[in-house]
Amino acid sequence: MATLDLDSLTILKEVMDEEFVPLIELYLRDSEARLVAMDVAMSQADAESLRHTIHSFKGASSNVCATALVALAQVAEDHAREGNLTTMHDQLTELNAEYQRVKVALTSFL
Repeated sequence: MATLDLDSLTILKEVMDEEFVPLIELYLRDSEARLVAMDVAMSQADAESLRHTIHSFKGASSNVCATALVALAQVAEDHAREGNLTTMHDQLTELNAEYQRVKVALTSFL
């Protein structure tokens, strides 16, 4: 799966015009904070906070056409909803790695 849906992102850029760059900047800034919040929730074994943060991260990632990240976040959210934190460390590592790819791709798209 591609990191970004470039066709949809191009349309979003055209529609948002001058607001596109601020949207991407906000997404990147908020995502960094959400990744930290996920780590904190995980360290506290707080499945509900983790689920809530992943859900928000997933929605924001969807807004910027980060399709692979959305798919990974959905799996992680499902595990957190079930309270299954045993594999969550690996999932958060995978989420973070994909986010780094999204960050590079979005930055180069600007």
